[in-house]
Amino acid sequence: MKLHFLATSFLITTIVISANTENTQQPTAVQSVRNILGTYDTEIHTKGQLRAGFITLSQEGAERTSAYGLGGHVHFDTARWNGLKLALSAYTVIDPAINQNPMHTNPDFFDASNKSFALLSKAYIDGKWHNTEVKFGRQSLDTPFADSDDIRMMPNFFNAYTFTNTDIAHLTLQAGFIDKMAGWENGVDSSKFVDISEVLGTNDTDGIYYASAAYDIENLSLSLWYYHYTDIADIYYAEAGYAYTFFDYTELTLGLQYSDTEETGVALLGTKNAHTFGISAQVAFTALGITLLGAYNKDNGKSGASDLSLGGGPYFTSMEDQTIDAIGAKGSAWMAAVGYDLATLGAPHLNCGIAYGKFTANEANMHYHTNETDIVVEYAPLDQLTMTAAYANVNHKDDSGKDFDQFRLIVAYSF
Repeated sequence: MKLHFLATSFLITTIVISANTENTQQPTAVQSVRNILGTYDTEIHTKGQLRAGFITLSQEGAERTSAYGLGGHVHFDTARWNGLKLALSAYTVIDPAINQNPMHTNPDFFDASNKSFALLSKAYIDGKWHNTEVKFGRQSLDTPFADSDDIRMMPNFFNAYTFTNTDIAHLTLQAGFIDKMAGWENGVDSSKFVDISEVLGTNDTDGIYYASAAYDIENLSLSLWYYHYTDIADIYYAEAGYAYTFFDYTELTLGLQYSDTEETGVALLGTKNAHTFGISAQVAFTALGITLLGAYNKDNGKSGASDLSLGGGPYFTSMEDQTIDAIGAKGSAWMAAVGYDLATLGAPHLNCGIAYGKFTANEANMHYHTNETDIVVEYAPLDQLTMTAAYANVNHKDDSGKDFDQFRLIVAYSF
């Protein structure tokens, strides 16, 4: 599993989404910088979208790589018949022939050969009866350890079998099985649905089973997740979020998380022993357009925080690039961010944010001491049009890797 995890319809009033305290049916959102940057809004993507993108990476001791890309998708749903419908989406990413030198083309946009591609990204049967819904086939997922992470030209997609039930008020039950993944984070070929065994770097696992229960009431959200990676590991994940509004214009959102991972079966990927704790606090001064965010993660397991995420991952301190699981041993991470909605200065639809994170190993014989700074600007002059620019500077204070600067710009028009 690769360790290098290198916009939204709106970017926040800053660098994090604020909880909606007026609608008791909405879960209290506890988000990291990475979660926000990678959010995939299924409502906006209902019919279709056109995209244009640019990315450039300058790494210590290597030639700069860059890429321009065009792309988008169209989506089709049939009408329901006896509760059933069919959904199809076709996604394409095109090299506009500006990327002249394949040796200097950034690989994050295109297929394994750095070329254009087209993909049937969604193809599922959806059955809905009363408060129960099932989906079979290629689809988008939004779970802690498997998510779309939409920060390139195409988000992640999964071949999965999912079940959701909301019969009990405020309680959502889910279960599912994932056996394939497409997108730049499958680590093999963005343009193909690759077996989960190959994504994880082994040839013998069947896939990932998961189940969850989420309870949302007023300003409180609680969720519990279980993942079974066949013959690799079991993961238990719990999260709580609480939002409180005071003085009518200040919103406080607090978050707690805990993740426990243990190898299972024949342990195809070796020792997996993680006990990761996280805390997050966000204060949004809505009248001023300012939001402050702070988060901390710590792991005391033998193997460090679980690196089995298919996507951006669940950790509160996750940045554009760095996550606590990249440490690969016991360690800790903290991050702080501030964002500003420039509408208060007469520039509506323009948001900006800056975040700083530090990731450090505990082990004396394990060198990992890395800092990251992220700067994000988003402009959304229309509901259908967003332009997101994100800059990341990663500085390794030791011999764990090479320093680099990365910049990406994504312009998206939804219809």
